[in-house]
Amino acid sequence: MIPVTVAVIFIVYLIMYLTPGDPVALLLGGDATPELIVETRAELGISDPFFVQFGRYLWNLVHGNFGMSWYTGNPVSERLFAAVPYTAKLSLGAMMVALVISIPFGVIAAVRRNTIVDYLISVFAMIGVSAPTFWVGTMLILLFALEWRSLPSAFDGTWKSYILPTATQGFYLLASIVRTQRSSMLEVLSSDYIRTARAKGVSHFSATYKHALRNAVLPSITVAGLDFSMLVGGSVAIETVFAIPGVGRLMIDSIKLHDTPTVIGCIVFVSVMVSIINLLVDLLYGFIDPRIKAQYLKGNNHGKGKNQKEEGKPGQADMETVS
Repeated sequence: MIPVTVAVIFIVYLIMYLTPGDPVALLLGGDATPELIVETRAELGISDPFFVQFGRYLWNLVHGNFGMSWYTGNPVSERLFAAVPYTAKLSLGAMMVALVISIPFGVIAAVRRNTIVDYLISVFAMIGVSAPTFWVGTMLILLFALEWRSLPSAFDGTWKSYILPTATQGFYLLASIVRTQRSSMLEVLSSDYIRTARAKGVSHFSATYKHALRNAVLPSITVAGLDFSMLVGGSVAIETVFAIPGVGRLMIDSIKLHDTPTVIGCIVFVSVMVSIINLLVDLLYGFIDPRIKAQYLKGNNHGKGKNQKEEGKPGQADMETVS
């Protein structure tokens, strides 16, 4: 996680460094004198070479200092942590809606393969994957905010203002997970152990929802983890359409203003969150599928036997190998 985060910071810092435009000129305005511009650049450290700036930023970041915003003059951590709760509520709400609906829909489509129910769910999933999120959000605003006047069109801090953006993001996630769950469920239902269980008298409900579903849900968890990582840092369009002051909108506004410390702060947050989410998904694999945990434990046992054999304890190591 650490090398990936450092590499991401380096790439983004380099892009911001090479991007045309003077942030000091944007900060001070058109009436600033050349002397004031030179003095401000020296105070911000922009006049230093690239690697000096990058090394200084990494040193401050290791000590928990995200720097000061070049545009507002406030600490980046304050602006970032003020935006995180909005993005977290939006992402968690969209993911919960998607999981609650998509997994049952995927299972039903697989169980009722080549029926009208399967066709309807497949068409629904195809539309959800193909429709751009900003278009879906705009259509929901036109329908629920302008036509029916039942929900607010922009974020106003109330729980109702989360409904439309959550539905917009959840619609895409739902469609993506439905397709994955259906394909995985079809593959598991056609496996040998499911046919053997049915031949031994296991009921259709038990074979489907007790044995097959637990194995078929793993690919959906992978897709959900990747999609949730995308939500954390890629909700720019939704936050822009619905005027939500989240991390995505903060990052876009900072890029426009060439506010490098704030942009890097947002990138660091997103990189760390993506790494943590991927770690949690890997741990969840072992919780759902005992075979994965057994492979890990088996690998540890082989490692212990090998170490003990090298230490001159062949008897115990051999017994572990045989077992």
